[in-house]
Amino acid sequence: MSGEWIQRHRLLLAWCLVGLLLAWLGVREGAVQWRELGQWRALAEQAAQLQGGPVVSLERLRQSAQARHIELSEVDTEGQGWQLRGQVANERVLQDWLQSLRAEGVKPLQWGLEQSAAALRFELVVQR
Repeated sequence: MSGEWIQRHRLLLAWCLVGLLLAWLGVREGAVQWRELGQWRALAEQAAQLQGGPVVSLERLRQSAQARHIELSEVDTEGQGWQLRGQVANERVLQDWLQSLRAEGVKPLQWGLEQSAAALRFELVVQR
């Protein structure tokens, strides 16, 4: 009797088997997607914790100024930033230096230029 029952319901059993295989493939694909989403979420959390990239050190700041022929005469630490005083040949050199500092994550807050006999004196307040 069981062989007869299988013969009568074989189309229904075939569709159930196809449905079961499709469900298994769907669950497997869903698990892969869920795992990948978790990896993206972890990557996004790590990126949020970076806080704008590497912190520029005082030594890096001095090297950057020296490479541009900017003379730093005084550097004072102010909380999360520095107050810099020095001399520069012209204002274009100072502007280029400020742009490179911005690219490294330093935020110029305040600056001023004053003409002296030999060069331009500047005062600059930056936040790291």
